[in-house]
Amino acid sequence: MIMKKFIGLIIAVITVNYAYPQNTLSEHEWKVTLKVVDENGRPMAGAKAAVGYYSNSKPATIDGLTDTNGIFTATHRARSGILGFSAEKAGYYTTREPSYELGFSYDEATWNPTITLVLRKVGLPIPMYARNAKIEIPETGKSIGYDLTEGDWVAPYGKGKQSDFIFRAERRWVSRNDFDSSIKLSFPNPGDGLVKASVPLDQGSQLRLPAIAPSDGYLSELSKSLSHTPVNGWKDEQSSERNYYFRVRTVLEGQGKLKSALYGKIYGEFLLDPINSKTTWIIFTYYLNPTPNDRNVEFDPKHNLMKNLKPLEGVDAP
Repeated sequence: MIMKKFIGLIIAVITVNYAYPQNTLSEHEWKVTLKVVDENGRPMAGAKAAVGYYSNSKPATIDGLTDTNGIFTATHRARSGILGFSAEKAGYYTTREPSYELGFSYDEATWNPTITLVLRKVGLPIPMYARNAKIEIPETGKSIGYDLTEGDWVAPYGKGKQSDFIFRAERRWVSRNDFDSSIKLSFPNPGDGLVKASVPLDQGSQLRLPAIAPSDGYLSELSKSLSHTPVNGWKDEQSSERNYYFRVRTVLEGQGKLKSALYGKIYGEFLLDPINSKTTWIIFTYYLNPTPNDRNVEFDPKHNLMKNLKPLEGVDAP
């Protein structure tokens, strides 16, 4: 349902409405031009496009179909506000941009934007091991393996059989206002690693990353830290736009040539929570393709190979 896509937008606008005396502002017309294209930049006719906004203290949308040039326009009068955009078409993943600020003073360019939305075609979704993981480091100061298919630490800390990710956590704790924490992620095999991909969590296609993982460029280590001290305040290395591809269980043959590997992706960042743990919680969402040398990471949410997931561990995004 279109309105559900703008829940975040509506909450933001409610906050703005309460925070500012909008009845003192002048009313102006905004005009949004949405241009909907495919991944090759070709205009998409007949796509359902929508602009979400807030009117008279109530959420509203203007929607319709794009023309032969992939264009849809919407206009409305307002004093200020935040807009949200979406586009969808059968056979493609929905794309949205839920937070566009008009601001509190009229600017012709800002109030008359042209927004391009790219629709990614549904390709070949496959069964994968997918999980919203919240895992607690068993001990600090030790490198401990995590098995992505079992969803658990390797022995003696869990039932995992093979180390895919190796985490090492360090933590200094005095109080909630005085602590340092960090994790280092490494891998057991030459050729294993991560590739960074920056896409905002709340924007873009439901299929956030391209479906095919890169063939090379994988980095063998990643470090993250979170701290708060009375002198320096908060220091947070976690990025809200960061995603990753990864490669694990890599087997190399002569002269470092790739023989076999498994590919996957991580939507979002590795988040740290050292406050509610005596070690550190790590929170991340991962997808693993179990077929060796298949770089397709387009997930079919109806066929999750990870069984017996708790309610919050399920994954809906492809």
